[in-house]
Amino acid sequence: MAALSSASNTEGQTPANKGYGINWDTAESRVKELKDFLLAAPQVMDPERLQCLLDVYDEFQGEPVVYIRAKLLERVLLRKKIFLDGNPIVGTLTGVRAGVYAYPEWNVSWIKEEMQMAKMASLGEMKIPQETQELLEKTYKLWKGRTCIDLNNKMFKEKYGINPAPFAKAGMYYENVSVASGSGIADYPLVLNKGLRWLADDVRARFEACPTTLANKEKHDLYRAMLVTFEAVIAHSHRYAELAEKTAAEESDPKAKAELLEIAEICRRVPEYPARNFREAIQSFWFTHLAIETEQMACATSPGRYGQYMYPFYKKDIEEGNLTREQVLTLLKFQWIKHLELGEYQGASYAMTLSGHTGQSITIGGVDANGDDASTELEEVLLDTQIQMKNIQPTLTLLYHPKLKDSYMKKVVECIRGGSGQPQILNNNVVIQRNLARFAQYEGGITLEDARNCGNYGCVSTGICGKGSFITQEDQPCLAKVVELMLNNGKCPVTKKQVGVESGDPTTFTTFEEVYEATKKQLDHLFNISRKHSDLSQMARLQVVPSVFRSAMYDGCIDKGMCEEAGGTRYPQVNPIMTAGIDAANSLLAIRYLVFETKQVTMEKLLEALKANFEGYEDIRKMCFEAPKHGNDYPEVEHFVQRFYRDVDAIHSAQGPDCFGYRTPLDAYSLSYHNYFGSLMGALPNGRKAGVALTDGSVSAMPGTDHEGITALIKSGAEAIDTVRYGANHFNVKFNPSVIEGPAGARTLVSLIKTYCDFGGSHIQFNCVSSDTLKDAQCNPQEYADLVVRVAGFSAYFTRLDKGVQNEIIKRTEYKN
Repeated sequence: MAALSSASNTEGQTPANKGYGINWDTAESRVKELKDFLLAAPQVMDPERLQCLLDVYDEFQGEPVVYIRAKLLERVLLRKKIFLDGNPIVGTLTGVRAGVYAYPEWNVSWIKEEMQMAKMASLGEMKIPQETQELLEKTYKLWKGRTCIDLNNKMFKEKYGINPAPFAKAGMYYENVSVASGSGIADYPLVLNKGLRWLADDVRARFEACPTTLANKEKHDLYRAMLVTFEAVIAHSHRYAELAEKTAAEESDPKAKAELLEIAEICRRVPEYPARNFREAIQSFWFTHLAIETEQMACATSPGRYGQYMYPFYKKDIEEGNLTREQVLTLLKFQWIKHLELGEYQGASYAMTLSGHTGQSITIGGVDANGDDASTELEEVLLDTQIQMKNIQPTLTLLYHPKLKDSYMKKVVECIRGGSGQPQILNNNVVIQRNLARFAQYEGGITLEDARNCGNYGCVSTGICGKGSFITQEDQPCLAKVVELMLNNGKCPVTKKQVGVESGDPTTFTTFEEVYEATKKQLDHLFNISRKHSDLSQMARLQVVPSVFRSAMYDGCIDKGMCEEAGGTRYPQVNPIMTAGIDAANSLLAIRYLVFETKQVTMEKLLEALKANFEGYEDIRKMCFEAPKHGNDYPEVEHFVQRFYRDVDAIHSAQGPDCFGYRTPLDAYSLSYHNYFGSLMGALPNGRKAGVALTDGSVSAMPGTDHEGITALIKSGAEAIDTVRYGANHFNVKFNPSVIEGPAGARTLVSLIKTYCDFGGSHIQFNCVSSDTLKDAQCNPQEYADLVVRVAGFSAYFTRLDKGVQNEIIKRTEYKN
């Protein structure tokens, strides 16, 4: 097969033959081989970035930090080892297969404390070769005291006279600045349709026209740095072109040679120039995505509405006979392999809180600028890709609305039945309302068209595609902790430190309202500390790790001459991920019911039972577990849950605007923070024992306590929280696969989704796997290497999860009829 005819910036001609130059005879077997390798091979921490980090910071000391960061990305892209592995879509994060990079600029403490510990990355166990260990130790010595978290805590102590570390160690919140953070949904269509050369020319013109005044210094520095990254990404693609040409010269198989030569031609064109067809577009997308991840590999760099901006390329090739639908499906499988291979490791606590989630969420469905159904035929191919691949990355999210075609929803149901927990469902109407409410406060407000151009990034958060950078700036609070602190007058029973305020001896409270007011005092204290710490953390990010290339990928940053960390994007977002609201509400409900309403237990006796972790107090634990719980559509219970979430929002909002000057909605979901925080907490009045994972999500029922049926659970989940005022929420449902079998099962599932959205619910997702299967997988992991489950707003390989998360998923109520 002949290669593409031109690599110049002209339209050129697409090949007349179907399938371009890909060797389709071996394609499916290569897909299987590549995935089997990833599932079997341990991930390896590659030393290349560490060496580049040390060299660049030494070589360019004295330069503006944005320029140093740009030169670091350039050095990595131009120096790392590159290779071809049989995937026609080329480009890997590291210089080794299944490789992981370290990002010590955020935090180095794990290097000293965890070197000898077993390490889990996105695909399971990760190995650190001796060479990498030596570089890590050198990096620790050079970066200790200079990292984001070091600077953050130093500024906090200097400003407030308090060491913030004990608050995090007690589990009040997770220090988000200690790890690299994701970036939302970049403007991938800009690169696909205009190319990086166009963008570089635009920024160069701005750079040359920028007045050389002190007022323009930061803008001047950023433009200079952006130009470095554009040329680096282009040169990176050319490196692959040269490698493919060299490999083709040594290849005797004519089909393999044709594929290699086509790869070379494609890599010489994109992402420098506009893509002309689907084959070029998929490679251009991947190089862009890979560059963003290389700069700052973290959870939440999401492709957005991929099936819509890639659709014109797909439609053109299908209509011209250059590709068949099945060939596109195979190409997407190769892309799925690429997403799956991306991994990260930033310490044991991060591994525990995210369970390997890399947040590469693709949004399907939704509406267009006119409010009409935006779903495409290509999105159905994406669903077929996931049905056949059962990958944990990328993850699919459906923006549900009533205008979706029946045939489209049939494909959605088929995908959910596949057991991978995908797609998760977001209520498109709620998301649009949320965008209109959230961004109305911004200068210039928001147009309805922008509000409709929404997408999911990371777990369950939402924002504006190409215009809203996601910065998890605010530390992630644990709501269950405030109840524990209230019951101990502000003292953490695990660390024995006075981290909360003195809200009163709970044994002296004579009414439940006194209990509730004391809890609100602890909550106000938590938010007061976390907001102050968080605002300083954003300053630390700006000083230490400003992003350059990915800032250029968001509307607003170039016009303003500001990186995303400074608020350069059109709709900058701060997302505090709030966990364990249902544990807090259920615990307060148990206190109200057992101590004050029925008087079955005194406060003194309850505190004794909690201190003993219910050992010897099994009768009290049984009463606590059986006390009224969220998830059963009991009006008084659900009204209290709603009240609690309203008060949480009000107390958080009372802290004032975020670092960008806006009201920040809370994102209510769990990732795997519920497991991490659970390990740092004692027993709770909801009947949970010490160290056990907290309840997943933000409106899910505590495992084993929803006993009034699926309809009651759906209604409770939908109405528990103000889904427009909150930035996100998260709801898990587990089915036995038999429940949604056949046409009747499909109708049941679609009806539940519709009912949940009609009640105003924002997010729902389904695990279609039996508890018996999960228990067997836990005992025989070697037989279930590819078993996928839904954890939070993401899927994971069950046998690679922390046991605490495994147990929590097993305990979730399984609906069988």
